[in-house]
Amino acid sequence: MSARIFEPPRPPRRWGLWIISVLAAAAVVVAAVVQIVETNGRCGEGVREVAGGECVGVTDGAYAFGNMKSLSDRIRAENDKVAKSGERSVAIAYLEAMAGGSADRGPEATRQAVSGAYLAQRALNAERSTLPKIRLLLANTGRGDRHWRQVVDQLIAMKDKERLVAVAGFGQSTDHRQPVQRLRAAGLPMVGATVAADGLSSRTAGFYRVSFPNRDQTAAAAGYLKEQQRKHPGYRVQVIRDGNEKDNYNTSLYEDFSAAARRTGLDVDDEVIPFRSGEDEEATAGNALSLVADKVCGDPKPPDAVYFAGRGRELRRLIEAAGEGGRHCRTTVLSGSSALGVYFDTGGDRHRAELATLAERWKDSQLTVYYTAFTHPAISKEVYRGAGNGPFTDFERAYGKEVGGPTTDLASGQAMLGHDATYTKRKAARNAVGVYGTRQVTARMVLAMLEQTNGRSRVRGISGYIAFDPDTGEPVDRPLALVELRRPTDTGEAGDIYRFVAGLSAGR
Repeated sequence: MSARIFEPPRPPRRWGLWIISVLAAAAVVVAAVVQIVETNGRCGEGVREVAGGECVGVTDGAYAFGNMKSLSDRIRAENDKVAKSGERSVAIAYLEAMAGGSADRGPEATRQAVSGAYLAQRALNAERSTLPKIRLLLANTGRGDRHWRQVVDQLIAMKDKERLVAVAGFGQSTDHRQPVQRLRAAGLPMVGATVAADGLSSRTAGFYRVSFPNRDQTAAAAGYLKEQQRKHPGYRVQVIRDGNEKDNYNTSLYEDFSAAARRTGLDVDDEVIPFRSGEDEEATAGNALSLVADKVCGDPKPPDAVYFAGRGRELRRLIEAAGEGGRHCRTTVLSGSSALGVYFDTGGDRHRAELATLAERWKDSQLTVYYTAFTHPAISKEVYRGAGNGPFTDFERAYGKEVGGPTTDLASGQAMLGHDATYTKRKAARNAVGVYGTRQVTARMVLAMLEQTNGRSRVRGISGYIAFDPDTGEPVDRPLALVELRRPTDTGEAGDIYRFVAGLSAGR
């Protein structure tokens, strides 16, 4: 009989524990993979890389977009100072294509506007015994505002967590109707700084601006040209229009000017000279504007004035074409606020040769170029009856000290408007404290105060008094500036290129 070997019983299998262990290990792996993916696709806290390598999103200055490293550092330092103070604060976001890249607005235009917003933040936070303090956030929607939806959604999600009470900015070029509608529906009030698009006003409160829509600009332009016809019998006006129907700016500029001409009785030539622009037609657009220049300048007696219903980028091509081969073309070209684009995508050493060519052609053509500007330092002096009576002198000093660079930059008006859009919202937040108490300022309270920004409650801005139509949110009782856009020097350096001509009424 064989001996039996004793085998102890096997312990019961603990299937539950085994499954939990496997799932936990898998979760760790997944989390690690997600973290790697997110880290690889993230430019900074709140800012992510998208297709094409651009970084879009919202930052407190920790991440620098484009050419704004020094400025972003200053904004971050001011935000940290507010946080460390322990005082009640709210956040205001500045929304734009931060690295430039829109049809007529380069990175320098944005840097100037954000500089103005930063100076408003600094000035307001420096006021003693006033609440709330301001944290300034920068929101980049990407080239051509292509990523506006994800950035707007990011801002909406920050409304409660970051006490975000308002949004400023909105670049000059793009049709902002969809982001404006989305932010309005979320209850975030907006103040546009340099946006010209029609169709943003609404009986539903939410969007305001310190700049002027195309219909105001064209009304002022038609009025000015009508006055020239009264003074100079036989004064001839012709229209050049960009027929690119995908571009709302050009379309509305032409339609608004045509309507304004009819209202004022402005005599305009029956023949409208068309051309067509488009990002996919860069070369052919240049050819088209050469043909336009031939039509305008080839006449033994060119028209006295031409209204150019197009963007600054194409306006530069027209200027160059007018002086091609040393040709003279003694006429005045008048356009809208986008004329700034003549210079804002030709900045820096890389474009020195381009500016030199522009200077030479412009000098030969003898064209005079005017545009309806949102504002100009001379407007501030006119409104406040002298440079020493308004806030511009202190602003100019602060710009030179805190931002650096030539104060001649201020003549573009971009920094002034960036300041005033931000400053107006902060004033609304401070007024909300006076009305509702200091416990907490909300977006709804700021909206209520913006609705009251008119009459005796107007804001004393750098660009003049700021007041809004209570029904539409459009600016009221503010003059536009008629500005001569001057050629750069022969060496290609852009110096004092914005010469104030006159203040214009922006009546509708």
